[in-house]
Amino acid sequence: MKDVVNVVRALSADTRLRLLRMLRGGEMSSAELERSLGVPRQTVSYHLHVLQAGGLVTSRRDGRRLVYAPSLPPVADSGGEFERFLSHALDDVC
Repeated sequence: MKDVVNVVRALSADTRLRLLRMLRGGEMSSAELERSLGVPRQTVSYHLHVLQAGGLVTSRRDGRRLVYAPSLPPVADSGGEFERFLSHALDDVC
């Protein structure tokens, strides 16, 4: 149940949806996301942390920077319904 709560929480903010939409195009560093969103580093960091807790984003180290990529949470169904829902939801984000 905790996994479901974390996914719902991760999807409950416009900024996090905007981050997910940007990451659909491929991996991005936190600095690239910060510039694209036009928000402070701390804001991007907080929202990425929430997305990671929900299993919607993964990160890896590339030298001195962190690179983020979208992922499907463990609660996603194998039939792809969650992925289709998320894709549709992100299409509606400005």
